[in-house]
Amino acid sequence: MTKFTSKKVIVNAPCEKVYDFIADFNNFNKLLPKEVSNWKTDGNSCTFKVDNIGNLSMKIASKTPPNQINIVSDGSNPIDYTLDCHFYSYDKDKCEVEIIFEAELTSFVEMIASDPLQNFIDILANKIKEIFDKN
Repeated sequence: MTKFTSKKVIVNAPCEKVYDFIADFNNFNKLLPKEVSNWKTDGNSCTFKVDNIGNLSMKIASKTPPNQINIVSDGSNPIDYTLDCHFYSYDKDKCEVEIIFEAELTSFVEMIASDPLQNFIDILANKIKEIFDKN
Protein backbone atom coordinates (compact mmCIF):
# COMPACT_ATOMS: atom_id res chain seq x y z
CA MET A 1 0.00 0.00 0.00
CA THR A 2 1.40 3.39 -1.03
CA LYS A 3 0.51 6.31 1.20
CA PHE A 4 0.50 10.02 0.38
CA THR A 5 -0.09 12.60 3.10
CA SER A 6 -0.96 16.22 2.39
CA LYS A 7 0.70 19.05 4.18
CA LYS A 8 -1.42 20.11 7.15
CA VAL A 9 -3.29 23.36 6.63
CA ILE A 10 -4.92 25.62 9.18
CA VAL A 11 -8.43 26.61 8.09
CA ASN A 12 -10.24 29.69 9.41
CA ALA A 13 -13.37 27.80 10.45
CA PRO A 14 -14.33 25.38 13.21
CA CYS A 15 -13.93 21.67 12.44
CA GLU A 16 -17.71 21.17 12.40
CA LYS A 17 -18.13 23.65 9.55
CA VAL A 18 -15.25 22.21 7.50
CA TYR A 19 -16.47 18.66 8.14
CA ASP A 20 -20.02 19.52 7.03
CA PHE A 21 -18.72 21.08 3.82
CA ILE A 22 -16.54 18.08 2.86
CA ALA A 23 -19.13 15.50 3.98
CA ASP A 24 -21.43 16.67 1.17
CA PHE A 25 -20.08 15.66 -2.24
CA ASN A 26 -22.15 18.48 -3.76
CA ASN A 27 -19.32 20.70 -2.47
CA PHE A 28 -16.40 18.41 -3.32
CA ASN A 29 -16.02 19.53 -6.95
CA LYS A 30 -15.08 23.02 -5.66
CA LEU A 31 -11.86 21.43 -4.37
CA LEU A 32 -10.83 19.66 -7.55
CA PRO A 33 -8.26 20.97 -10.04
CA LYS A 34 -9.20 22.29 -13.49
CA GLU A 35 -8.23 18.98 -15.11
CA VAL A 36 -11.48 17.49 -13.75
CA SER A 37 -14.57 17.36 -15.97
CA ASN A 38 -17.90 15.51 -16.26
CA TRP A 39 -18.66 15.96 -12.54
CA LYS A 40 -21.74 14.08 -11.27
CA THR A 41 -22.83 13.48 -7.69
CA ASP A 42 -25.75 12.35 -5.55
CA GLY A 43 -24.28 13.86 -2.37
CA ASN A 44 -22.69 10.61 -1.06
CA SER A 45 -20.92 9.42 -4.20
CA CYS A 46 -19.49 11.03 -7.31
CA THR A 47 -17.99 10.35 -10.71
CA PHE A 48 -15.70 12.54 -12.76
CA LYS A 49 -13.01 12.48 -15.41
CA VAL A 50 -9.40 13.52 -14.84
CA ASP A 51 -7.26 14.43 -17.85
CA ASN A 52 -4.55 11.79 -18.49
CA ILE A 53 -6.05 9.44 -15.89
CA GLY A 54 -9.60 8.64 -16.98
CA ASN A 55 -12.96 8.26 -15.27
CA LEU A 56 -13.01 7.94 -11.49
CA SER A 57 -15.78 7.26 -9.04
CA MET A 58 -15.81 7.35 -5.26
CA LYS A 59 -18.18 7.25 -2.33
CA ILE A 60 -18.20 8.18 1.31
CA ALA A 61 -17.63 4.94 3.22
CA SER A 62 -17.81 6.31 6.75
CA LYS A 63 -18.02 9.54 8.71
CA THR A 64 -16.92 10.36 12.24
CA PRO A 65 -18.29 13.86 12.89
CA PRO A 66 -16.52 16.25 13.11
CA ASN A 67 -13.11 14.57 12.84
CA GLN A 68 -12.90 12.22 9.86
CA ILE A 69 -14.42 11.30 6.52
CA ASN A 70 -13.36 8.08 4.81
CA ILE A 71 -13.81 8.09 1.02
CA VAL A 72 -13.22 4.96 -1.07
CA SER A 73 -13.03 4.14 -4.75
CA ASP A 74 -16.32 2.91 -6.12
CA GLY A 75 -17.05 1.12 -9.37
CA SER A 76 -14.47 0.86 -12.12
CA ASN A 77 -11.36 2.89 -11.40
CA PRO A 78 -7.82 2.51 -12.72
CA ILE A 79 -6.76 1.85 -9.09
CA ASP A 80 -8.43 1.07 -5.77
CA TYR A 81 -7.83 3.77 -3.20
CA THR A 82 -8.95 5.42 0.00
CA LEU A 83 -9.00 9.14 0.71
CA ASP A 84 -9.20 10.05 4.39
CA CYS A 85 -9.90 13.62 5.45
CA HIS A 86 -8.89 14.38 9.03
CA PHE A 87 -10.00 17.47 10.94
CA TYR A 88 -8.20 18.47 14.15
CA SER A 89 -9.39 21.28 16.36
CA TYR A 90 -6.77 24.04 16.35
CA ASP A 91 -8.77 26.44 18.48
CA LYS A 92 -12.49 27.25 18.68
CA ASP A 93 -12.50 29.08 15.34
CA LYS A 94 -9.80 27.17 13.44
CA CYS A 95 -9.32 23.65 12.19
CA GLU A 96 -6.22 21.78 11.04
CA VAL A 97 -6.89 19.63 7.95
CA GLU A 98 -4.85 16.68 6.72
CA ILE A 99 -5.67 14.41 3.78
CA ILE A 100 -4.28 10.90 3.38
CA PHE A 101 -4.50 9.01 0.09
CA GLU A 102 -3.65 5.29 0.03
CA ALA A 103 -3.63 2.99 -2.98
CA GLU A 104 -2.30 -0.35 -4.15
CA LEU A 105 0.15 0.71 -6.84
CA THR A 106 2.59 -1.35 -8.83
CA SER A 107 6.18 -0.13 -8.69
CA PHE A 108 5.87 1.22 -12.22
CA VAL A 109 2.63 3.10 -11.55
CA GLU A 110 4.02 4.43 -8.26
CA MET A 111 7.05 5.80 -10.07
CA ILE A 112 4.87 7.59 -12.63
CA ALA A 113 1.98 8.64 -10.39
CA SER A 114 3.69 9.66 -7.13
CA ASP A 115 4.21 13.32 -7.97
CA PRO A 116 0.73 13.85 -9.50
CA LEU A 117 -0.98 12.09 -6.57
CA GLN A 118 0.97 14.08 -3.98
CA ASN A 119 0.17 17.26 -5.88
CA PHE A 120 -3.52 16.28 -6.05
CA ILE A 121 -3.94 15.87 -2.29
CA ASP A 122 -1.97 19.04 -1.60
CA ILE A 123 -4.32 20.88 -3.99
CA LEU A 124 -7.33 19.48 -2.09
CA ALA A 125 -5.94 20.68 1.25
CA ASN A 126 -5.06 24.12 -0.14
CA LYS A 127 -8.49 24.54 -1.76
CA ILE A 128 -10.19 23.76 1.57
CA LYS A 129 -8.09 26.49 3.17
CA GLU A 130 -8.84 28.95 0.33
CA ILE A 131 -12.59 28.38 0.50
CA PHE A 132 -12.80 29.07 4.22
CA ASP A 133 -10.24 31.89 4.22
CA LYS A 134 -12.50 33.79 1.76
CA ASN A 135 -15.48 33.64 4.15
